Amino acid sequence: MKRQFYAVLIITLGCFLVGSLFSFQRGLARSGSQQNAAISARMDNLVSTIMDLEREIAAYEGLIEQYRVELAEMDLIHQSDAIDAYQEELKIAQLRAGLTPVIGRGIELTLDDNYEGMRENPGGDPNNYIIHYDDLLSVISDLKSAGAEAISINDQRFIGTTELRCVGNVVLVNTTRIAPPFVILAIGNPTILWDMVMYGRYSYLFYNNFPVSLVTRDDLTLPAYKGDMRFIHAQIN
Repeated sequence: MKRQFYAVLIITLGCFLVGSLFSFQRGLARSGSQQNAAISARMDNLVSTIMDLEREIAAYEGLIEQYRVELAEMDLIHQSDAIDAYQEELKIAQLRAGLTPVIGRGIELTLDDNYEGMRENPGGDPNNYIIHYDDLLSVISDLKSAGAEAISINDQRFIGTTELRCVGNVVLVNTTRIAPPFVILAIGNPTILWDMVMYGRYSYLFYNNFPVSLVTRDDLTLPAYKGDMRFIHAQIN
């Protein structure tokens, strides 16, 4: 009986151990499966997060590129605006310097030698019957005082550096010979120009029977200055 009891006990213990080992194995397998599932889920989450970040980065890169293009376009616009401003300043400077043709309202004066007086007084001094360069200078001074914005004499534009002088029996304007009749065009307020000229040198010539004329014009066209613009002594400060 004892042997049978021990045999049953040993068999029971063996079955218990075998069952325990089997249960432990199954637990380990189940635990490993759960861990693998958890690791897989985490990996999936990480991959999904990385893909989301990549898409976000790509979107930001697209925005950055768009901003770069817009900045480049704005820079070009600013450069274009600056160029336009410089060109406008250049045009104004050229206009003030007399380097461009101009049109406008003003007056036209014609001054000529008094040939009739010469014929009537053949023995008289011929200097009393001709237009001198100082007559022209006086008229030009009157026009400037009246606010003339542009002046020309016989198609020679008169500017700040224009040289007007007498050489023998001819007058030089911008080193170009001119001879009577002298046609002076002046752009400005016609009424003011007229009044100033009428009470200046022109009046003396008119009342001394010189063949002079004065008319207002709405369609004056003055040429650009074509002389030498070199500065030898003056320098930019």
